[in-house]
Amino acid sequence: MKFKYILGGINWGVILLVLFGGMMLFQSIPEDIIALKPAISFEDMLEEGTEVKAGAHVSGKVPYVFDAFASEETYTRYNDGSRSGGKASGAYYLVPTAEAFIAIKGRQADVAVLDDLIEETWVYMMTGEEPAAEFSMEGKTEALEPQLAGYFRDYLRDELEVSDEVIESLGDPLVVRTVNFTAGWVMTAIGLVLVLLGALLFRRGYRIARYGSGLSRAEDLPDVPVHNAARPFDGADD
Repeated sequence: MKFKYILGGINWGVILLVLFGGMMLFQSIPEDIIALKPAISFEDMLEEGTEVKAGAHVSGKVPYVFDAFASEETYTRYNDGSRSGGKASGAYYLVPTAEAFIAIKGRQADVAVLDDLIEETWVYMMTGEEPAAEFSMEGKTEALEPQLAGYFRDYLRDELEVSDEVIESLGDPLVVRTVNFTAGWVMTAIGLVLVLLGALLFRRGYRIARYGSGLSRAEDLPDVPVHNAARPFDGADD
């Protein structure tokens, strides 16, 4: 019989609140966990012994950038199967570390400064003059998608002349993607509120299904005398 009461507590309002709240928590909590980790800077990556794995929290100034090994564009696909022209949305860059290299995803708004940093990095390699262009980012590390990983390895092989044996020894290449961790915390808070509201609505519906609303029905009310205004007796003097 308890199952009947549980069904009584479930309605579309409860389902939607829990569904949307749960989806928001599913998306935001993993990034909240990353945000709580101590951040690794790009300067740290240049020091021997700094280990960088997927799921790391990275934050700070990018001191050197070698080159862009892939570009990115977005487009709209229509119902008839056709698509709009591509619109540039950023590029992937190669950044040196003490052990090897790591990729960063630059947004289209960052392309200009990153291109300047590439030129100044090569000048630094030849003259020792530190780059003047400044670019900072905060985000997380994750494994590159297979296609991008192929472009990454091709650049190391073709442009930097790194041997296949060394490339294989480097393992799966990682990329640092920008993450707005503040937005993640806000999404988590909203998700928790939605789930809590859903739980409260379910609890209310469950109690009503099991114990009733607590309001007396009209037929259950005791007899109540009806009072009318007094009228003069018939025939009374005016």
